[in-house]
Parts: sequence; C-alpha cells; structure tokens
Amino acid sequence: TCFLGCAVDGHPTPNITWLHSGEPLSLQHQILAAGRILQILNVSDFTDGEFSCLAQNEAGSLTQVMTLAIQEYRWSVDKVTACSASCGHRGLQLPQLRCLLDGAEVNTSYCRETPKPPLQPIACNRRDCPSRWMVTSWSPCTRSCGGGIQTRRVTCQRLTAKGSSVPMSNEACAQVSKHPVDTQSCNRQPCVEWAASSWGQCNGPCIGPRLAVQHRQIFCQTKDGTSVSSDQCSSLPRPLSTQNCWTDVCGVHWRVSLWTVCTATCGNYGFQSRRVDCVHIRTNKPVMEHHCSWRPRPANWQRCNITPCENGTSLRGGETEWCRSWEEGRVISQKCSTGPC
Repeated sequence: TCFLGCAVDGHPTPNITWLHSGEPLSLQHQILAAGRILQILNVSDFTDGEFSCLAQNEAGSLTQVMTLAIQEYRWSVDKVTACSASCGHRGLQLPQLRCLLDGAEVNTSYCRETPKPPLQPIACNRRDCPSRWMVTSWSPCTRSCGGGIQTRRVTCQRLTAKGSSVPMSNEACAQVSKHPVDTQSCNRQPCVEWAASSWGQCNGPCIGPRLAVQHRQIFCQTKDGTSVSSDQCSSLPRPLSTQNCWTDVCGVHWRVSLWTVCTATCGNYGFQSRRVDCVHIRTNKPVMEHHCSWRPRPANWQRCNITPCENGTSLRGGETEWCRSWEEGRVISQKCSTGPC
C-alpha cells in the first residue's frame, strides 16, 4: 500500500482529480480526505511513472505533479565463496545470497518474504595437484617403556583432477618440501615395577584360632633397583602389603573355672565368680589376654539367688553381712559392713 497527498487548498473547496501519466486511474485505489489523499492498494500493479492531482474551483485550477519510483528487495547470487581446494577433484564454491535494494546490499531479513533462488555448488580448481609427500600413521611403539621406536611410510604422490593418486619419484617432492621423518623415539620414560620386602614374622594380632596377620613393605622402583615415587607405578597392579598366616602363637582359647558357691541363698546381694584365663591350646598354659581378643571374653562374675528371702532372713550376723570373693583361685570369707564385697 502507498499513500500520495495533494497539498492544495482553496475556497470554495476545490474538486480534486488524480491522474497517472496524464490518464485517469485504472488500477485499484481509494480516494481519501475529500480527494486530498490517494491510496494505492497494490503497488506492484503500478509501474514507475508520474502521478498528478488536478484541483479545480471557481477561482481556477492547480496541478501538482509527483513521481513514484517502485523499489523492491531482491536476492542476488553474484558472489561465491572461495574454492574449497586449490587442486584435485573436490574443489567447490558455494553461491552467497545477498539482499539488495536498488543495487545496495541490505540486511537479509528484508528479503525473507522473497523466494530464494536455487543454489548449486560450482566446481573449481579441478586440476592436477603438485607432487607432495604422503605419510601413513605411526606404527605402535616397539617398547612400552625405556625408549622404543615408531615408524611410518613416506611416499611421493600426485593427486590428479580425476581423484586418483599417482606415485612419483622422491625427487619430484624434494623440490617442493623436505622429506618428512619416518622414524621417531617413543615411550622414553623409565621402566618401573612394584617391589616388596620379605614378609614379617607371623606374630601379629590374632584374628582366629592359629590365625594371625603378617606385614611387608611395598615400594616402586626402576628395573635397575632405583626407588622412585609410587605415582609412577600407579598403572600397575599393586601387591598386597598384609596377609593372613598360620602360627602356633594364636592357638589359644578362653579357659573358665567352675562358678563359686553363691554368696547368699536369697536377697539382693548374692553373686558368684569364676576364673577366666587365655591359655594355649597345646600347652594349656596362660598367655597374655590380648591373644584371645578375637573371641569375646566370658564373664567372670554374675548375680545369683536374687529371690526374696522368707520372713526377711538373710546372710547377716548381727550388724555384719558375710560375703565371699574369689582371690587367686581360692574362696575366702570377709566381713562387710554394707553391700556386697
């Protein structure tokens, strides 16, 4: 849509007539504001030309002339990208779209309603390439540590415009560039390994019948015996530093005696005791109690005869109560003024 105005005024109000190139309007339009504004409904139906408005009243007539130039946004493909290859058979150029208005490039968003022209890649630089060195991938290293060798194959070839590789003499490539290396050293880090000291004595803490733990030191060293940081051996399986072992030292168990006679026949203060020792199974001689610590230690005393006494009787003699205790494997009696011994 386009609006054209006729800037005339008079008294009495003039009649206004619009013309296109000197002829009455024939295409879609509307007359607004008593003829002072011409609305062109579809600009594309008009061609460039001259519009005029003729204003007439009793005083005479007046004509104003204006020129309408129609400019449209359009796509242009007059530029292409650089060729993707300088030689061989794969070189391509891609057309670049530009949005133009009267020959000047504008933002492509102005052309978004205009259909894009079809784009086709353009072949370019389709010619034989100069001779060049071709190399394969490096071979696996001959050693995993301590310095090995890798090799690769180096040949002189020429890529043709048809896409085939033609072998050439080394002299043909030497004129273009230096011969690439075909061997190199690899895995130059020193070879390392885990080393271990001898196992310590099997007399560690007992963890079961005749079963203990022994220890040894683990360290990282080179093949020639030089100690290095343990981090350098981190990728290798680490040997065990502890293990279970069999030893007669741990052939022990808890030995308990019989319970003593209860210190009371009834009441709240009766108890009995027994001796608990850690002894060797074979010799039956007592040993340090920590050798038996892998098994719960049996109780060495307990309450007994805690039922109520009849008629309020108890083991009391006057104001003194008799108690029994276990001392060095024999029963003794002593007087207690209050409570159990």
